[in-house]
Amino acid sequence: ADHAQLNMATKELVAWGNVLVREGEDVVECERLEVNLDNQLGKIYKAKLFLKDQNFHIIGREVEKLGENRYRVRDGSFTTCDAKRPPWKFTMKELDVTLKESGTAKEPVFSIEDIPVLYFPVGYFPLRTERQTGFLIPRVGYSKKYGPEIKNAFFWAIDKDMDSTLYLDWLGDRGFKEGLEYRYAITRDMNGRANFYFIDDPVIDKNRYAFFFKHQQKLPYEFYLKGNINHVSDRLYTQDFSEDLPEAATRIDSWSRGQLRSNLYGGKNWDQFSFLTEGAFFNDLTKESNAETIQKLPQISFHAHPQSLFKTPFFYDLVTSYTHFWRVKGVEAHRGDLFPRISYPVRLFNVLKLESNIGLRETLYRPYNDPTHELNQWKSRETFEAGMEMSNEFYRVYDATTFSKISNLYKVAKWMHTIEPTVGYRYSPRIRQSNLPLFDEVDRIPYTSQFTYGITQRIVGKPEKVGISSGPYEYGKLNVFQSYSLGDPFIDSKGKERDFSNIKGELWWNFSPYISAQWDAELNPYRWDFDIWNALVTVQDRRTDTFQAQYRYTRDSTNEINFYTRFRTIKPLYVSGSIRYNILEKMRVENVYSAEYQAQCWTLNLAIQDKNRSPDGSQKRELKFELYFNLLGIGSYGLKPAEWLVSPTGRR
Repeated sequence: ADHAQLNMATKELVAWGNVLVREGEDVVECERLEVNLDNQLGKIYKAKLFLKDQNFHIIGREVEKLGENRYRVRDGSFTTCDAKRPPWKFTMKELDVTLKESGTAKEPVFSIEDIPVLYFPVGYFPLRTERQTGFLIPRVGYSKKYGPEIKNAFFWAIDKDMDSTLYLDWLGDRGFKEGLEYRYAITRDMNGRANFYFIDDPVIDKNRYAFFFKHQQKLPYEFYLKGNINHVSDRLYTQDFSEDLPEAATRIDSWSRGQLRSNLYGGKNWDQFSFLTEGAFFNDLTKESNAETIQKLPQISFHAHPQSLFKTPFFYDLVTSYTHFWRVKGVEAHRGDLFPRISYPVRLFNVLKLESNIGLRETLYRPYNDPTHELNQWKSRETFEAGMEMSNEFYRVYDATTFSKISNLYKVAKWMHTIEPTVGYRYSPRIRQSNLPLFDEVDRIPYTSQFTYGITQRIVGKPEKVGISSGPYEYGKLNVFQSYSLGDPFIDSKGKERDFSNIKGELWWNFSPYISAQWDAELNPYRWDFDIWNALVTVQDRRTDTFQAQYRYTRDSTNEINFYTRFRTIKPLYVSGSIRYNILEKMRVENVYSAEYQAQCWTLNLAIQDKNRSPDGSQKRELKFELYFNLLGIGSYGLKPAEWLVSPTGRR
């Protein structure tokens, strides 16, 4: 300060003229300061305060310190913007502030560029960096189909290891919709989340609800337990309220989703063994009733991974399982399946890798509830399976100088190109099994006498960082293979029997830090045309601008193209969008557009979601608008579009 005066008897300190006080990274500037050094109480005049933790800039004609962390500001303002002329600020007659807790303002006015925009009789501002109980800022949107939407939420910080959010939304013509989300992390080894939603929907005159639960924990003796429960009241719920579904990849496919799967499973993994018990429940969304849907309650399995047989050159492995197939209406059954195998790996002439194996399979059934009584008795099936696979690996190693530009880009010391041809044969005899119940693929083992041949190529680089070598990284892989059957023929997409299978190919390409590609296809050798063709290309620059193009094709069932992009125009403005088009139905599925402005102390995003009608006409076209903005240190308004603007791969 320019001047300071201290009374040693009363410990009263007065300073005036360009007073500057620093405490850690917090800064106070004022014209005059009056403080008692014993109790730290006092006043400052014409003050400017900067609080680093919340990035708060507070200005006041008079600031009174009422306690260790409590202040009262009169005729003041505050903002979290660093600019001398802040883009936004709150001005108020009086503000009571408790640092790292909250602030209460009398008659605050919200201004943008010094222009008053909103007036409140009273205002409450959170100043804590950790969770705290309170109302969240409402979300407002508009659906052309159902009208305006107002989404309200109350957050409850129950304890340090659990919290909850309660929702009460107004969805236009649909009325009120309630929701509850509960999260917990009781220990490092146990956490989960539960969501429940309910609406008395006047549009279809029906009570509708959904429940989603996810849990995982470690148990004593290295056992584990995990659960993922998903249930909806009706088959159209996932289409009407896709935002309720917990996974992003689930939401984007909600209009074409055929079933919801729930499971609860647990077990233990050893070095050479694994044990798993699971209950799986399927909710068929393609049918009005779920009574005939087969459920696996429970399914218990034990695996012995390949390991030496009594220290001989032979190896053994084992797969055994018990499954109870249950449903409300229809044939049910108990099934036990035992499949041990013995294999013999050897290297011929120190060049060829050869592995042969043989296994015996026993399957037992105890069906019941068959109305014809033909299946209500013990049944069994015995068979065996034998196979052989021969392969070799050719490779060549290249120094970094051979591909100097690429090597410098990746800091790779050496490159290796491998070619791995493979040929194999598998045999399983023809057996009588038409008298057995049919629940899944295990119940019908085809007569197999099949050759499989193919080739795999890899590009592997060994990067080097500051003279310390790290492990190799696979930059590219191409896999092409085909099978020829002397047993039961293959069935193509047209239902025709074929001896040769489709030629299947897979490609992963990560040969640039900015470009990656994934591709898989199946070529029909009889029509010389593709039955399956899927491709995804991702382009990204150093600013993380992203463009993705995806094509999905399966003959007679799927033919669609999807695009996703996000890029920065001017420095603070980001534009993003996604387009999904169904080529098979010749109709647009969904378009989402978003523009986001990111400033130092605020963010504004406007998004438009245009869902087309479903191909069967059960869902009409819907146009939704969402507005999101965030004030740094204060809170956000609306649903950030990144939560529902999803790229073709399902990534957020």
